[in-house]
Formats: sequence, structure tokens, C-alpha cells
Amino acid sequence: METKNSPDVTEKAVTQPPGTQIWFTHGESSRDWRQWKLQVDQEATPTQPDAASPNDPLKWPAWRKDAVLLAVGINSFLAAALTPILATGFPEISDEFGVGLQKVSFTIGIYMLGLGVGAVVWCPTATLYGRRPVYLGAAVLLIASSAWAAASPSYASLILARLVQGIAASPGEFLVSVTVSEIYQPQERGFRLGIYMSLIAAGKSLAPLIGAGVIQGVGWRWVMWLSVIASVLCLGFIFVFARETYWARSENPGILTTRNPGEVYTDDLRISPPLRFTQTLCAWNGRLSQTGWLCLAYQPILLFKSLPLLWSAAIYALSLGWLAVLAETISHLFQSVNGYGFTPVQTGLLYISPLLGTLLGSVVGGKVSDIVARVSAYRNNGVYEPESRLIMMLPVVIATAAGFAGYGWGIESHDHWIVPTTCFGLIYFGCILGSTVAVTYCLDCHKSSAIQAQVVFSIIKNSHGLAFSLFVVDWVKAAGPRDTFLIVAGLHLTLLLTTIPMYIYGKLVRARVSQGSLGDVRSDQASGDHVQ
Repeated sequence: METKNSPDVTEKAVTQPPGTQIWFTHGESSRDWRQWKLQVDQEATPTQPDAASPNDPLKWPAWRKDAVLLAVGINSFLAAALTPILATGFPEISDEFGVGLQKVSFTIGIYMLGLGVGAVVWCPTATLYGRRPVYLGAAVLLIASSAWAAASPSYASLILARLVQGIAASPGEFLVSVTVSEIYQPQERGFRLGIYMSLIAAGKSLAPLIGAGVIQGVGWRWVMWLSVIASVLCLGFIFVFARETYWARSENPGILTTRNPGEVYTDDLRISPPLRFTQTLCAWNGRLSQTGWLCLAYQPILLFKSLPLLWSAAIYALSLGWLAVLAETISHLFQSVNGYGFTPVQTGLLYISPLLGTLLGSVVGGKVSDIVARVSAYRNNGVYEPESRLIMMLPVVIATAAGFAGYGWGIESHDHWIVPTTCFGLIYFGCILGSTVAVTYCLDCHKSSAIQAQVVFSIIKNSHGLAFSLFVVDWVKAAGPRDTFLIVAGLHLTLLLTTIPMYIYGKLVRARVSQGSLGDVRSDQASGDHVQ
């Protein structure tokens, strides 16, 4: 095989828009499938770690990276599970506090508001002091807020507790994808982000199932007490396994410039022998940025000018936001007299179908997406374009449009419960696949501002969930499930069809964004406060 003698090239060496990278430096590819696949697997080296330092997260052993992913992934699962965990207990909460089902459904909306507020608060903190102290501090707050929710004497107290719960759980939603981007190569991220998204969706699908049994057996308050226990276990995993993943990657290594605290921290690790296990348990490692907290908190606002980011955030927001809408309405649709008359446990068992859809969506959205990206890059003379992943939106369109329409129509017609349940699983499959593709595409386009980009994701997604929580139950009662979910299907399909112009013109848009008004964000991050 003829091979070019050019060295491996990173994105910074390519005069292309952010996200365009050289993944392969090959000449003529083999015609034999097995040899060709071996070339694809071996030649993808888009990001060069620090060759001299075993402490660089990109050079950690696979088991250490996977241990970090496990720890923060459990946090993601718990953060997602707390969103709908009370859904099957809405009638009981309504009777205890003397409020209507629409008001009780706001316990989901206020939690999502907390997730958005938490992203704004924790983002600059993670940039200033690192990822590990944020994970640890938020986990402690989650224990306290879960206990508060369990002991709430009134509806108002429960609402406030759920708001704080959301703030505490926020790092499990927005920070995990950043951690993934710091320890895995780009061609490895799709599969890991698929695992992350599957944990989020599994939390949303398993929580009502678990919560239903607990609520029917010992009451809704015990669901919150079990959340306290789960939060303590989560804190333990984070403390032991979630070591700091920050690493400042200078654009001009070897050139003497004024170093910021993050570069000093990285340089110290660069010349240090491998850290001992006890050293990785340190809660924090000092200040990593010289920029003020308020200035860092403002930076995500600048990213609202980026069309690729806004498009990705909109796909992500609707994909995961609709799952909250389903949780808010499921007790009315399946437990009411006019519905199927299910018990809380029977309603919870409906989530087995979404769980299967979640697992399938995460595999397709992760592993298959990585394969598609590698094949596309290999056929494009070794150059990877983030838009190549958008091909995966085709099954998203089919699954979500059919799922939402069939779900509402089946319930309205009072078809056998297997019909809406199957559509329930289709919805989860499409939404998880779509959100995984959106997150991966965004990280490819905005690697230098990954944390800030995830804040935008969190704000838009949780604003969508909060807005619908204010009226969705009353809307379903007034319009009926068929008309409601046909409208939802139409809204979602309209947004998904914008994938076509993004696929065609995405590279041009990225080029204009890089030449436009986002330079301030990148220049702030270029000094070392960013991930690769």
C-alpha cells in the first residue's frame, strides 16, 4: 500500500473551519474489506496527546477512562431519573396537598428549571476550579435537597426542594459530555456519548418503573428517600473514580508566553511522574483560570450567535424535552378512568418499551455513528467533516414521526395498550439517536468552548421542558391525545427537516462562524481554558 510521508495532522494544522480534521494520511486504500477496516481502525489519529506525560487524560489507560465514564455516567443516570420519578405518583401528591394534576406536573418543570440554572452556575465554576470539585460539590447538595424533598410538609416546600435538586443534578446533565471530550479521541466519542445518552434515557425510562412500585407500596416520599441513598452512592463513585480531567493544550507549545493558572497546573503534571491513586483523590487543585467568574458566566451567551450550535441545541432540546412531556402526561392518559385505568405499577411497566428503544438508539447513535464518520472521512481523502454524522438523522425522522403520531392516535382510539407502548419505544429510539448525533456534532464544531456550548444546550432544553410543564396536561385534556401528539410530531418533523440544509451548507456556516463574532470566546479559551 502506498502511504504518504506526511505526519499526523491535528485540526489546528488544517486551514479549514473548526471541526474539519485530517483523520487519515493514507494513499491507496485496500480493496479487501478486512484489510480496509484494519486501515480505518489503525490510522485515525486526529489529536496528538502530550507524548512526554502519562498524566495527559488522552494517554490514560482504557480502564481508567472507562472508570471515569462510569462514575460520571451514574451521575447522569441519577440526574435524568429524578426528572420523571414522581410521575406515577401525581394523583397521590395531588390528594395529599390538595392541588390539581397540572400543578403537580410542575414538579417536573421546576426541576428542569433547576437543571438550566445549575448549568449557568456550575459552568464558570468548572472552568475556574476544574471538573472534579463541581461533581463533588453538586453531589453533596443533591443529597441534602433530596432529603428536603422527602420531608417536604407542603406543596410550596416540595417545589423549592425540586428546584434545588435540579441545580444539584445539573453537572450530571451538561458536564459529562465535556468530560468525554477531554479523555477520548474524536473518533471514539460517538460510542461514549451514546453510552452517556443511553444512561440519561435509561434514567428517564427506569425511574417511573421503579418509582411506581415504591409509590404503590410505601408512598411517594420514599421515592425521595431512596434518591438520598442513590445520591450517597453516586458521591462515593465520583470521589473514588472521577479524577480531574482538565488539561490545557497550548496552540504554540514551546513558545515562552505569560502562563495562566491552568497552564501552570498542566505544566506541573507534564513533568510529574504518574500520579498515585491517593493524589487523584484531592478535591480540587487550585484556580485554573485568571478570568473572573462573572465574565466566564457571560461567555455562553456569545455562543448564541453560532448557527451550528443553535441547531444542535434545538435538536437536543426537543429530543429530550418531549420525553419529559411524555412523563408529565402518562398518569393522566393511562391511570385515569377515561384512560386505560392502570395502576401505578402497570403504568411504570410501560417504560420497558422505552428502555429497549433507548438501548437500541444508543448503539445506533454511538457505535454506528462512529463507523459512518470513519468511513466518510476515509473516502474523503482522509478529511473528516462533522456533517457526515448527520446522515444518522434519517432514521430519527422516521422513528419519531411515526412514534408520536401512533402514540397519540392509539390512545385516542383506545387501541390495545401494546400499540401506544410500541410507539413509546419508537419515540425513545428516535429521540436518543437524535440527541446523540446533535451532541457529537456540536462538540466537533465547538471543541474550544465545549463547556459553554453544553450550557446553551441545557438552557434551551430545560426551557422547553419548563414551558410545556405549565400547560401540557390541560392541553391533552382539552385537545385529546391524538391532536396533541400529531402537533408534537409536526413540530418535531419540521425541525428535523432542517438537517438537510445543515448537511449541505454546514461547512460553509462553520467557516463564517469562525470568521465572525465568536473570536472572543475562542481567544479566551485558547490560553488554555479549553478542551480538545
